[in-house]
Amino acid sequence: MTSEPQPDTTSAVRGERELVTRVGEWVMSVLRSEPGWDAMLVEFKPQGGRVHLRVVEDRGGVATPGAAGPIKQDSAVLETLAELQRSCYVPGRGSWFSASVTITATGWPEPSFGTTASYHFHDQPHVYAQEGPYTAQDVLAQLEAFPRTRRRTPQWAVALAEEAGVALPFAEDSQDASDGDVHPRLRAAAEAYLQDPGERAMAAALREALAGTVLLDVSGSDLVPGEDGQPVGPESHIRVQTVNQPDGTRALAVYTTADQAREMFERSNKNPDLTQPVLLRQRASATLEMVAKDSQYGEIVVDPASEHALRMPRQQIEWVSRSPHNEALKQALLDDNMSGVLGALFNPGGHLLLGTREEGDNAVPVMVKPSEEGAAPDTLLVFTSAAEVAALDPGLTVRSAPTRRILDFVLDSDAEAICINAIAPVTTLPTTQLREMLELVTQHEKDLAAEQGSSQDDAPQQ
Repeated sequence: MTSEPQPDTTSAVRGERELVTRVGEWVMSVLRSEPGWDAMLVEFKPQGGRVHLRVVEDRGGVATPGAAGPIKQDSAVLETLAELQRSCYVPGRGSWFSASVTITATGWPEPSFGTTASYHFHDQPHVYAQEGPYTAQDVLAQLEAFPRTRRRTPQWAVALAEEAGVALPFAEDSQDASDGDVHPRLRAAAEAYLQDPGERAMAAALREALAGTVLLDVSGSDLVPGEDGQPVGPESHIRVQTVNQPDGTRALAVYTTADQAREMFERSNKNPDLTQPVLLRQRASATLEMVAKDSQYGEIVVDPASEHALRMPRQQIEWVSRSPHNEALKQALLDDNMSGVLGALFNPGGHLLLGTREEGDNAVPVMVKPSEEGAAPDTLLVFTSAAEVAALDPGLTVRSAPTRRILDFVLDSDAEAICINAIAPVTTLPTTQLREMLELVTQHEKDLAAEQGSSQDDAPQQ
């Protein structure tokens, strides 16, 4: 395998990965355990002005609880954990209540180690030892340090505060990127395209349009609520706003903020009975599918009333929407949801993609450029969509396959890890962990199939 250059990811992503590595190194420096273990799960939880940890050792498939309690207040790892929590903060959505770092070991007596992390933004933290349950004061401290809107605050946290008579300092809804500002990443990609247009910049915008949500102006539609309470039921007749472009094409208008939609509404509204636009939140990828399936649209225009208005041509939309893409995996990366990443990665119905270069008769997949000069590349790049590949390098050939086939290819290669997507948000997983998890998933599927077969055998005959 050969090395291909990789664009730098954002400093935030690099920082998060470096911090996780430092936490893992600290764990190894203080760990007191007999050699031969397969994995160490170390959970961290800020509570009551301290940071508590709990260790669970996995040895031969048997999980054994280990050390539990507060970390010494003079420990160097406390600042690293504080940095890690700050690096994961999302305005209006907060940061994690607890985090888990998993260290895997293979090849004893001289093992190779791998470190990964997952974060718990919504789950109520468990009791590790003698610190007692999470309290309303702990919730208050969390929200003061990492503000959340009321909608982004878990109900268990609100209930704790209400029972204790504690007023929580909720952030304004305007701080939540999922409300008035629904897709800042797409808007940033549109602005970047206008500054430096080209294939790669268009692909970067399309990769953002394959996840998240946008707004459509459906003013003048006949909206009939559904029987189960949804505001737009199946009896509704939707009229989606389009824009006639100077070259005669008809474009579907999508918006990244409610303010952009209102500005366009004020420019174009000719109905005196309508004073505000009626906006419908839609999956961004669904708008690509709308255009690909309906020939009346020649393109999509993002924020048409703005200085950064971006026109996405139909040809590009058809290419990216008809190519396999793994929206669930991309969204999990955006949400920093490691359990969601793993769930999407091992979903038998999902797809992954490779970017390859032709070298003679061989198609060689690209790998991550090593950080150390002269080091051999050991991390294979896999992608969630063709747009992700083109955003790295439009000259790469896109090859797609079901996730299991791609994972089997990775495990049969010389790669020590995979990196999902080349441009942030990304995550890197060691192949040793992938192998173990794939074996567990495969065994679970076999057990489930056997149970279902047994149930059918035991069913009464009709």
